[in-house]
Amino acid sequence: MKKKLLEGQLKQILQESPVPSNETLLASTLLLAEKELSKKQSRKRISFPRFLQKQIIYIGWKIWSIQGLFLLAAVSILSDFSDYMKNPRHLARLLLCLSVAVCMTALPMLYRCARYRMQEIEAAARFSSVKLLLARLIVIGAGDLCLLTGIFLTTIIKTALPADSAILCLCVPFLSACGGCLFMLGHLPPGQFFRGSLLFCSLLILLSSVFTEQYAFFFQPLPWAAWMAICALLLIFCAGQLRYVMHASSYTETQIA
Repeated sequence: MKKKLLEGQLKQILQESPVPSNETLLASTLLLAEKELSKKQSRKRISFPRFLQKQIIYIGWKIWSIQGLFLLAAVSILSDFSDYMKNPRHLARLLLCLSVAVCMTALPMLYRCARYRMQEIEAAARFSSVKLLLARLIVIGAGDLCLLTGIFLTTIIKTALPADSAILCLCVPFLSACGGCLFMLGHLPPGQFFRGSLLFCSLLILLSSVFTEQYAFFFQPLPWAAWMAICALLLIFCAGQLRYVMHASSYTETQIA
């Protein structure tokens, strides 16, 4: 009863209170609002290359440090076990597994914002979550390219595997893993993306280790056009999935869901 009485008194007081009219105060408020609006409109926007440069300074060294350690380990394996690698099947198995593992080095960084609950902060940033993701993928892709190049050169120098077979053993599994991970990135929430991509890449490594009799496929004397067509199809699939993530998927909504 007292609560209802208090509410009634407050409503009556508020309804009877005159609305203050201060033209000077209102004019100054409008002036400040106009100044803030003009300041916001005249603020210099950061271009994407400049934003990418800042991302390289912020996260690039972390990603490239991990990838550099991975490259040192891969070079050490290819150098120290050269006698074991004289068998082309063993070498092909190792290259298949290494190429998939190169793709897996990107998963922790892509999952990092969800792990530390930073999706809301990234969504409120000046750049969209999609552009931030694109910057990360560019940094990761540059490191992956250097990784694959280093593994390829080490293979050519330290082993007797032909260059065309080495390229095939590195490119086909890597592009397959990238295509699967990009597909899950555009269709699954962060936690499910990380687990699904990890499971998918682990399955590729397992298949590469088990089906040893299929390695002869990579040493068939097929024309280079056939191998290039296979890699081109996988590359087109990866590009299509990346375009879907950038333009068609609900990536921002799934990040903060």
